[in-house]
Amino acid sequence: MSDAHPVPTLAPDVLAAQALAKQHGVGTPNVLTTSAAQNREQSRAYQQWLSEPAPPVGRVVEHRLDHLPVPATLRLYYPEGAQEGPLPLYLHLHGGGFAYGDLDTLDRWKREIATEAGMVTAGLSYALAPEARYPVALEQVLGTLRWLREQAPQLGLDATRLAVGGESAGGNLALAALQRLRDENDAFVKAGVVIYGMLSARRDTGSQASFGDGRFGLSTEKLDWCWQQYAGDGVSLTDPGVAPLHGEIDGLPPLILLAAALDPLLDDTLDLANNLFASGATPTFIVYSGVPHSFIGMTRLLPQAREARTDLVQALKRNLA
Repeated sequence: MSDAHPVPTLAPDVLAAQALAKQHGVGTPNVLTTSAAQNREQSRAYQQWLSEPAPPVGRVVEHRLDHLPVPATLRLYYPEGAQEGPLPLYLHLHGGGFAYGDLDTLDRWKREIATEAGMVTAGLSYALAPEARYPVALEQVLGTLRWLREQAPQLGLDATRLAVGGESAGGNLALAALQRLRDENDAFVKAGVVIYGMLSARRDTGSQASFGDGRFGLSTEKLDWCWQQYAGDGVSLTDPGVAPLHGEIDGLPPLILLAAALDPLLDDTLDLANNLFASGATPTFIVYSGVPHSFIGMTRLLPQAREARTDLVQALKRNLA
């Protein structure tokens, strides 16, 4: 009998989707070999390809938040045929290592969630690094959440049913924002979502050792580059504001944690989930097998991405009921 462990491999659906993207000349940018401008352009082209054709929603409205220390644009997706009365809202913060991504990142995914959940979804054009380093984006997120609470009646929202989340770097910002709101005795957000969150700069985890070589896309080296863009040289990478896995977890709203099995960041989500369970909390926690970092945006191509979207919708509806 062999004691050998099976070699981790991408699911056939993922391989087919990656081949199709390569055929169309699009994909996730390599931050180590291209300029910031090229990274952002490639990311935009890839996200546009993933989102086409854009599923219809009831309406899309943008608000320029000029009152923030660094202004940002908020985009709201209203579901078609929504019930009368104020609606719950899920604010999703895009990934991109703090250095790329924009309002169009996961456009299809946000539209699908609005329709499937019957709630308003939103995206935010938070400031990117290295032009804007920590804590600029975090302060924008906090200001946006408070603006949504204050403006809820005018926006057709229920201020008591707001959720915030994000994937990768966006998951970092969501968790850090929830910790800040708790610390400031203003914990009004009802639920949080962390999807393969970039929650710490640790290089010594099992998932970094297993998948950090980059064979599934994301690598330890690329993550190091992202942390350098976001924090620069003057901020500790163990500061909970920068890396919220190092922060306290007590007093947070219910969390929905989704992770990819073939991701160097997997242990960040695993450790957060284990800490929450040990504290007596009951987060929603799901790991999807055979998929890499960034898989959730491929709902047009991947059954695993559609499964994750449906799981998220069900969890949001439970927590925002």
